[in-house]
Amino acid sequence: MSSCFISDLHLDHKREEIKKAFFKFLESEASEFENLYILGDLFEVWIGDDFEDDFTREVISELKKFALKDKNIFIMHGNRDFLLGEKFAEKCGAKLISDPLILYKEKKIMLSHGDIFCTDDVEYQSFKEKVRNEKWQKEFLSKDLKDREEIAKNLRNESAMKNSKKEDYLMDVNKSEVEKIARENEVEIIIHGHVHRPKIHNEVFGQRIVLGDWNKKYWFISLIGERVSLRSNEIT
Repeated sequence: MSSCFISDLHLDHKREEIKKAFFKFLESEASEFENLYILGDLFEVWIGDDFEDDFTREVISELKKFALKDKNIFIMHGNRDFLLGEKFAEKCGAKLISDPLILYKEKKIMLSHGDIFCTDDVEYQSFKEKVRNEKWQKEFLSKDLKDREEIAKNLRNESAMKNSKKEDYLMDVNKSEVEKIARENEVEIIIHGHVHRPKIHNEVFGQRIVLGDWNKKYWFISLIGERVSLRSNEIT
């Protein structure tokens, strides 16, 4: 079976060109593969499956159209859209997957959004632990949509301000953590996003292939048999 992997699209109504590039990608390159894996941060923010507007309905419609072509869509939570739920996945004809996820192909592959490897950023890991807590999420989702939008906006602004002051290494993976997780899971390839630094790294365990975010270019990884490739195209 053939698969492609994308992450960090950060879809938002203010980024119309990224949405159009994504829809074009679904009709073109993605259609060559049987499986599409979205490894987190499909959306810039997600405040709950009960929120819908024209923008989200359009994205759902295009994903559903893709799924109806006998394609499998798998969606992993990112640090921006960790509240995506089963209701959203069902509408898209997709399946939510865990982070990390092991694929048993010709080679053993681990998929992750990537933030699990960024252990040097203790402040972020503490925040992640708080917002991934079931009690926090239940309380957040019980608020009305307007309040949730305001909270999400404040959290994004706070995150942007803090990130602008962080040292560069904090925004990347901890190599020792990557090697430890790879060794524990006996994987030969790790595919992830999150850090927005597309590259194929040769590691002691094999390869670590990092997806780029969708901005001036769109990035995807193709997996056909044993051949894994990192690919990109300009967004026009």
